[in-house]
Amino acid sequence: MLKRFRQQWLAIVGFLGICLLGYGAWLLKGAMYHEAVVLDLFQTLQSSGLYLGSAVATSSGTTLALMLTLVGLIRRMNKDFDRQVYQSVALIGVTSAVCLVASIVLLLTLTLPVAEFDGVPSWYYSALYNFTFALTVFVSAMAVAIVLMLVNIVISIIRKITPSDDT
Repeated sequence: MLKRFRQQWLAIVGFLGICLLGYGAWLLKGAMYHEAVVLDLFQTLQSSGLYLGSAVATSSGTTLALMLTLVGLIRRMNKDFDRQVYQSVALIGVTSAVCLVASIVLLLTLTLPVAEFDGVPSWYYSALYNFTFALTVFVSAMAVAIVLMLVNIVISIIRKITPSDDT
């Protein structure tokens, strides 16, 4: 477990860094705006979040497909790869799947109609905004973690197949 943590430390730091940045932005939003403009904030989040959600969903699906290709490529090489490489590929696949599902949930959340309707409790808009903002931060952090894990696996494969020790 500790070895895997050492291997993926950059992805963990990237994920946590984006989460902290998102939390800071959420705190800043709370200091600058009050409940009356949450509806306007959500509509702004809707317009940008749709692009982010669809881009991350597309990249996560592509990453899943590429991990299948990578497994086939690794198995056909003449080099012996240890179990850690296969576990890293599996972790990237699982993380991409979670990110894909979270992106789809984000897209579905962003398609909810938002306007001042009668009978809607006042806390609903704030809760919807906070949930959607947190989901946006989570999807962004997962995308960063996936990219950093991909860099890690690419470097380890290059090190394994490169004939010299200069890598």
